[in-house]
Amino acid sequence: MKKILVLLCVGILVFSLSCGGGGSNTDRANGVGTKIAEIKERGKLIAGIALGGIPMGFFDDQGNPAGYDYDWAKHMAEALDVELEVVEVDGETRIAALTSGRIDVVCANMTGNLARSQLVGMSIPYLRVGVKMLTRAGSRFRNIEDLNDPNVTVSVGRGTTGEELVLRYAPLAKLLYVNSFTDEILQVEQGKCDAGFEDSILVDYAAKNSNGTLTSPPRQYTSDPICFGVPLEDPHFLYWVNQFVSWNITQGWQQETYKKWWGEEPAPLAALW
Repeated sequence: MKKILVLLCVGILVFSLSCGGGGSNTDRANGVGTKIAEIKERGKLIAGIALGGIPMGFFDDQGNPAGYDYDWAKHMAEALDVELEVVEVDGETRIAALTSGRIDVVCANMTGNLARSQLVGMSIPYLRVGVKMLTRAGSRFRNIEDLNDPNVTVSVGRGTTGEELVLRYAPLAKLLYVNSFTDEILQVEQGKCDAGFEDSILVDYAAKNSNGTLTSPPRQYTSDPICFGVPLEDPHFLYWVNQFVSWNITQGWQQETYKKWWGEEPAPLAALW
C-alpha cells in the first residue's frame, strides 16, 4: 500500500509539472503570455528614454531621439524584430511610466539599487558610472560638503542619485529642481545655482564642451551600475534582457557604442555568458 501511495504521489507531481504553472514549456519558450509576446504582437517595443542630457539621450538637430540610451533601445527592438517607439521620461516619471504599463522598458540612465529593485526588475549593468559635481570655472566649491550652506543653491533632478547625495551631505543647501540635465547646465552657467550633480559621463562631457565656462572637480561620489528597468511581474522578459545585455558586452557592441559617443573605452562590465 505504501509503495502504491508513493507512486501515486510521484505521478501527480509529474502531471502537475507538465500541465500546470501557467502553460506548457513550449508556450513559455515561444513567449506566450509574456511581455515579449505582447511586444511581438504589437509590433513595437515602447521604450522610456530620458532625452535631456547629451550624450546619454537627447534630440538631434532634426528633432529626432539620439544618444547612447537610444542606441541601446533601437538595438533591443531590432533583436526582437519589432519597431521602436520612444516615450520621453525623466528621473521622476520613468518608474511610474513602467509600472503603469505605459512603456515596456526603461532605457533612461537609471542607477540600479535595492530600493528600485522592489518596484521594477533591474537588468545587469549596461554601463557603469559615478555621480560628480558640476560648477562654474573658478568656483570656490570643490566638494559636496562645501555646499552645506543655506545661501547655496544646488540644481538636481527629482528622484535622482544626485538629489539623494545633496540631501545627505549638504542638507542646508537649497534645491532647485530641473527636468533635464540640459536645464541643470543652464542653471549653473547662468549663475542661478552654485552646482549641479549628475553622472560623470554627463558632467565630464558638459565641462569638456563648455569652452572653459564649466568645470568638473575630480571627486566621484559613487560607483553606480546603470541598468534597464522592466516589469517586475515578468521574470522571463528580465531574463531575456539580461542575456541581450550580456551578449552585447561579450561581442564588443557595448564598447563600440560607448566609444562612438565618448571617444574612449568604457569602464569594464561583467557579462553573464
